[in-house]
Amino acid sequence: MSSSQSTDSEGNPLKSYRGNCHCGAFIFTLLVPEITTVMYCNCFNCRKKGYLWLIPDTTKGHKFEVVKDEGKLTEYVPGPKGTKYNFCKVCGTGVYAAYKKEQNEPGKEGEGVLVNVRALQELKIWDLEVKEFDGKSIPPPYQPAPFDGPEPTAEVENGVVYHGSCHCGAVKVAVKTKGPLDKTYKERVIDCNCSVCQRGGYIWIYPSSSEQLSFTPQSRANLTSYACISKLMCKTFCKTCGVHLTNEFNSAATEDEIEAAMKGKNGDMVMRWIKGVFPINIRCLDRCPGDDDWELEKCVKELKVEKGDGWNMIQPGYVNP
Repeated sequence: MSSSQSTDSEGNPLKSYRGNCHCGAFIFTLLVPEITTVMYCNCFNCRKKGYLWLIPDTTKGHKFEVVKDEGKLTEYVPGPKGTKYNFCKVCGTGVYAAYKKEQNEPGKEGEGVLVNVRALQELKIWDLEVKEFDGKSIPPPYQPAPFDGPEPTAEVENGVVYHGSCHCGAVKVAVKTKGPLDKTYKERVIDCNCSVCQRGGYIWIYPSSSEQLSFTPQSRANLTSYACISKLMCKTFCKTCGVHLTNEFNSAATEDEIEAAMKGKNGDMVMRWIKGVFPINIRCLDRCPGDDDWELEKCVKELKVEKGDGWNMIQPGYVNP
C-alpha cells in the first residue's frame, strides 16, 4: 500500500491500495481517500460472505483498475436488481461487485463498483469503522434453503442443532454445537486475520467430531475447496455463489507433506487437525430448529469472539502478489 500525491475533485488526498484474491489470479489497484470507514450490508448474501464494502466515486476521480486477470472470477447474480458479485473460483475470495447506477441522476448512469476491502493488502480490518446498511429489508425477502438431510448423529453434552446453507441453496449443512451459540457458549470462536481468513471473512467454531456436521447428499458435489497453509487445510465453498462453509484437513496430503508440516512452525496446529478438529464458518448458519427467535446477527454480537493473529502466527508467511 503506497501513498499518492494526487487529490480527488474535492481536494481530498488519495491513496493507492493494491488488492488480490488469495491465489493471485486477480490483482487490482484502488485509488481512493485513506480508508477508515467501510460498509457492512446485512443482507444474507453479504453476511454469508462477510463482505466489507467500499464504493469508489469515479465522479471525484476515484479509480478501480485491474492489474491482472487470469479469467478465474465467477459472477453470482442473486437478486432482481442484477448486482454481479465476483469471486475467484479457485480460492473463493470475493473481490468486487458491479451494480447498475440510478439512471435518473446526472453523471450516475452506467455501472458502479463495490470493492470488498477484505481483499486489500496491508489493510488492518479490525481498525476500521464499520457502518451497517440494512440490505436485508430490501424486497423480496430472502428465504434460506431448508435443510432436508440427515441430522448430526454425535452425542454432545447440551447439544444444539443449527441449519445453514450457501446463499444459492446448492450446499446445505447442519451442525450440533456443545451448548447454544449465545453469550453462554464456552467453546472457541475465532475471527482470524491470516491472509486467507481475512479475505474470506470467516468466523470459526470448532466441533471436535465429524459426526457433529452433516451435509445433504447432493451438497458435496456442489462444493469446491482451496488448499492452503502448506496445502494441508482446505477451505470449502460453493461453486455457484462462493459462500465459505468449512475448513477441512486435506485428505490428499502425502505422509511426507504432513511430516514436513509437523516439524515446522505450524506443527501444533497441524496436529490438532489430524487428531480431529472440524471447523465451520458460522456465517453460513440460518436457523436453529429449537429456537425460532435465533438470528446470526444477534448471535455474533453475544458470542465471545477471539481475534486470532494468524497473520503473524502462520509460517511461512503469505507473500502479497
